[in-house]
Amino acid sequence: MDPLTWLLIPLATVIMAALWGLCAGRPRRADDWTNVQRYDRLRAALARATASASAPASTAS
Repeated sequence: MDPLTWLLIPLATVIMAALWGLCAGRPRRADDWTNVQRYDRLRAALARATASASAPASTAS
């Protein structure tokens, strides 16, 4: 029975690590794809603003 008792230590460690991972983990969000699409729109708008701001400066010289 003593050898089986030693198996309880790794088993308890695995169970506690799983519980800790569930409690301390980052919560999953359902709207990740909308955030990615919003970021893509923002990046495109900034690229257009940069292109339009640099266009008159390059034609003026």
